[in-house]
Amino acid sequence: MILGVELSFNASNYSAGVSTYGIPIGLFFMIYPAMTKVHVKEIGKGMKDVKKLGLMVFLNYAIAPFLVAGLAYLFIFGVFERMGLIGTQIGSQLLVGIILLGVAPCIAMVMVWTDLARGNLALGVSFVAWNSIIQVVATPFLVYLLARTELVIDPLVILKSVLLYLVSPLVAGVFTRFLLGKKMYFTKLLNLLGSVQIIALLFTIISIFWSEGSGIVDHLFLVWMVGIIMLSFYFVLFQLGYLSSRRAKFDYPDSTAIGFTVSARDFEISIAIAIVAFSAYPYVILTTAIGPLLEIPLMLLLVWLQLSRRKSISLAKIGAGVDLSEK
Repeated sequence: MILGVELSFNASNYSAGVSTYGIPIGLFFMIYPAMTKVHVKEIGKGMKDVKKLGLMVFLNYAIAPFLVAGLAYLFIFGVFERMGLIGTQIGSQLLVGIILLGVAPCIAMVMVWTDLARGNLALGVSFVAWNSIIQVVATPFLVYLLARTELVIDPLVILKSVLLYLVSPLVAGVFTRFLLGKKMYFTKLLNLLGSVQIIALLFTIISIFWSEGSGIVDHLFLVWMVGIIMLSFYFVLFQLGYLSSRRAKFDYPDSTAIGFTVSARDFEISIAIAIVAFSAYPYVILTTAIGPLLEIPLMLLLVWLQLSRRKSISLAKIGAGVDLSEK
């Protein structure tokens, strides 16, 4: 993050190129290693699992946007404005920006978080496929309901993301497994690709802060406010998704996939909506631009917390005498 901000000032001529090419390349090599672990049959099962899909859709579209809007309103007007840290005009634009960050579920990096936290990646892929279809209709309705703005989501924008960050890594992963899955060294290859995933993650973080880092320094007062709100709704949404899944008797991997699918947001759609519908309000656009800068470190924090939870579950099972040798 620090290196990216430094490069945004000292190598600003390359910022546009890094944003256009560097970020998509980094995202591809973050997602592709995860896709080598996926079995197509498992994706098919996930696509047809009505109970899990129903819970995910309900939380993602009936609960998450309204919860995000409520938390944003509470912090902006109940805390920041009362403390004299922000005026009503900027606060209103900040609220709309946060609402835009909360209306559309993620259809790209959510698979990386699910994989890193040892969730059910095949189920996560099926969720991404369904969300890419549902949000074309649901997002304009939610934006109108919460931000009182009419808009039409261009399906080509979502199709581009799906092709870049779902279809192409999935095809590459399936092809890799088909060619090399029965080779003696396939396990070593998966370990190598795990290292590639981490390197790509670091590269993507640098690229995102390189392309947008100067905006952070110019608006530090806004960054920490957005950060507090985003940390709150990521944490609350994830816990809501995970704990409600566990209450529905789903196991750790499935519940983790639902938790990340419910909490991760689609910042590409948010930025696109802000530019098209709110071009006259600079703080709306700035808020949606800050979103992706903060999402990666905040989601990595959730991954770390979830891995700690997974370890506790395993230790509890061992203490209860459960055989974990098959998992």
